[in-house]
Amino acid sequence: MKITYIILFFSVLAVSCGGSEKKEEGHDSSKKEVVEELKVVETNPEQERADYEDLLKLDERLIKNDLTIDQNVARELYKSSMDFAKHYPNSEHLEKALDFAAKGAENIGDYEEAVVIYHRLINDIPESNRTPVYMYNKGKILEEKMNKKDAAKVAYKELIKRYPRNPLSKSMKSYLRNGLIDMTKEEKIKFLQEHNQE
Repeated sequence: MKITYIILFFSVLAVSCGGSEKKEEGHDSSKKEVVEELKVVETNPEQERADYEDLLKLDERLIKNDLTIDQNVARELYKSSMDFAKHYPNSEHLEKALDFAAKGAENIGDYEEAVVIYHRLINDIPESNRTPVYMYNKGKILEEKMNKKDAAKVAYKELIKRYPRNPLSKSMKSYLRNGLIDMTKEEKIKFLQEHNQE
C-alpha cells in the first residue's frame, strides 16, 4: 500500500510541478483527475474494518429463525457488498465481500448478476482456495435457477478440468457421467434412491 501512495505522490508531484512552461488549458482538469484518483485509493482502515463488520452482521441476519431468507437483508447485503468492493478494491476482504454480493444477488433472484460476480471471483482471484466452490455455485445457478443446462455443463467441466482432485469436481464428474443434469428433480430422486439401495 505504501508503494501505491509513493507512486501516486510522485504522479501528483509531476503534474503539479510542470516547470516554468506556459500552463496548458487542460492542466487544471488533469490535476483534478489525479487528486480524484488519490481519493479513491486512499482508504481509512478503521472505516474499512467497520464496513466489513457490517457485511458480516448482514450475512448473519440473512436467514430468519424460520430458515427462510430475509429478502430485505439479502438486498442490503448485495448492495452493501458491491459498495464495499467499489470503495475498497484492494481490501484483503474483497473476496468475501464479492462472495456476499453473489449470495445476496442470488437470494433476491438476480441470478444473472450472481453468475457475473462468481465469474469475477473465479477469474480475478483464481488462487483462492474457494475458487472451486465459486465455480460450483456458478454452475448450480445456471442449471437450477436459470435452466441453462448447457452453460452449467461447461461450468462443471471447467471445474473438473481445473481442480480434478477437489471433492466437488469428483462429485460433478459423477453427476455429469450419470446424466443427472438432464433429469428432472423427481428422476434425480428416483435415481439416487435406487443407487443408495445397491
